[in-house]
Amino acid sequence: MNKVIGFFTESSPLKLIVISLGIVALSYFIQKPLPNVFMGLRLIAFILFVYGTIRLINKK
Repeated sequence: MNKVIGFFTESSPLKLIVISLGIVALSYFIQKPLPNVFMGLRLIAFILFVYGTIRLINKK
């Protein structure tokens, strides 16, 4: 658990934004067969994007 938390606190904001965009791109492939997983991935990607954007704004 500490490794996961450490990843989010130590990684760069741009890396988090790229990861969130990657999750969004992957979620489109499972939109039709698994709509609940699709919505969950989109929610996780949105949270990562907002967190990365806030860290990017606060860094500058």
